[in-house]
Amino acid sequence: MNELPLQEKVENLFQWAIDRTTNQPALENFNRVLRECQRRLHQPMRVAIVGSIKAGKSTLMNALLGEALVATGAVEATFNVNWLRYGERPSLQVHFKDNRSPESKSFEELTALTLRAAENRDYLLRIKYIEVAYPNDILHTFNLIDTPGLQSFYHDDSQNTLDFLQLHGQELSDVTQAEAANADAVLYLFSHSLGIEDKSIVEQFQGPAAGQTTPINAIGVLTKVDFCWSDPNVTDPLATGNRIAQRLAAHPQVRNLFYTIYPICGLLALGAHTLRPEEMVTLTELAQLPEARFDNLIRNQKRFCERDYADVPVPPVKRQQVFDRLGQYGVSLACSLIRVGVSERSQLTEKLLEQSGLNRLRDLILSHFGHRAFLIKLGTGLRQIEAVWFRERQRSQGEAWQIVDEIAGKFEALKSKEHAFQELDVLRSFYEKRLNFTGEEEKQLLEVTGEFGTACGDRLGLGERATVDEMLTVAEERMRYWQQRADDPNDDRYTIAAAKVIERSYGRILYRVQTAKEYLSI
Repeated sequence: MNELPLQEKVENLFQWAIDRTTNQPALENFNRVLRECQRRLHQPMRVAIVGSIKAGKSTLMNALLGEALVATGAVEATFNVNWLRYGERPSLQVHFKDNRSPESKSFEELTALTLRAAENRDYLLRIKYIEVAYPNDILHTFNLIDTPGLQSFYHDDSQNTLDFLQLHGQELSDVTQAEAANADAVLYLFSHSLGIEDKSIVEQFQGPAAGQTTPINAIGVLTKVDFCWSDPNVTDPLATGNRIAQRLAAHPQVRNLFYTIYPICGLLALGAHTLRPEEMVTLTELAQLPEARFDNLIRNQKRFCERDYADVPVPPVKRQQVFDRLGQYGVSLACSLIRVGVSERSQLTEKLLEQSGLNRLRDLILSHFGHRAFLIKLGTGLRQIEAVWFRERQRSQGEAWQIVDEIAGKFEALKSKEHAFQELDVLRSFYEKRLNFTGEEEKQLLEVTGEFGTACGDRLGLGERATVDEMLTVAEERMRYWQQRADDPNDDRYTIAAAKVIERSYGRILYRVQTAKEYLSI
């Protein structure tokens, strides 16, 4: 079992394929695609944020970044794609649809370049995407792609939105779907007011909108959960969002698309990150009001934001500021926390973030995508190579045709023989509910395929502090168990095939731990 690591095998194969297509004029495009796919393997994952127009995409992106970087809420839609990557200094480059040279812009122009405005309409329509370099830690791991959005036809869309969609809706949907298809992973956002049926939500993710979505590379995000608080029967929006998300996730058409659906109070999360000192003072003053008086005030936006009252020392303009920052639920929650002793702004931010769901979502993104980042990026590259191979094969002749076919065969062999891809196939079967496994067997499947970490201890369910001897014992026991499981003649072919892959997974872990023990004993 002494074989090269996957990364080394892939690097060697790409270099061989690039060398084979270099100095071949007929294969210049194929060579370019191979080089680009190789480069992407060494870059952060590309995660596209996709959803209906006004679903809260930009708000979530800002919340993940922890600062208000991209414009939100001012209009019904943005024209352009924002591609955020890490850079030591903030900078912008505008890329155009007609492939002319990119233009550098000042960072302060980002809002004007992404929001639709009548005076810039013709210029904005010529933009393909805006590349934003910014020094934010999460961009070390992921490139975030903020998309214009998919069309929406809900009854509560404003007339301005409907007029805009009639003119540009299909174009924006096409751009959004293209970005989702080219990304390594996708966050699909959808809002769910209490008046919208689940069926309307599910329909958003059928047909072309789904693209290459699988539970391996897609997480659903239920946004705007904090707005549920406007219903007097809702006291905990996140709990209500969890119930809605679980119900949606049980739908067969959704279950086959997403790893999970997770609710988030997006406005609360962004507001917590960006809360200003003077707004903390305002919230502290509001928290001093009698609770019944405050509750009566906050339950009505007009009363809270516009009217003067003799018994409320905080003027409307300051109340409007905290309302815009945190929303109705966020202001109420913040004042409740202040009443029970939260007195520092940093402490309040931490508590609000806990209640928003952002921290758990961020951890989920980092773990689910990050644990298999290389494999997901490689899968994206292989799909692109296959698409180019199909086109090149149609028009190539002679030696060029043979080279194209040889390269495609090598990459296909890598995918079919590499054990990591076989584990992904098992995961897909699991998410598609094809496997006849017990609860404990499903737990071991998720562990051994790296869902909870890629170290040997994580894959064995023992954690990072497990000793070598503990790992040897568990790996051997599990390998024998799954060997017997794979020999069960009464099971279906999906379950038997999955059991064989899992058996080999434990065998590979056993070999790695044995090798490590021998090395340590030298």
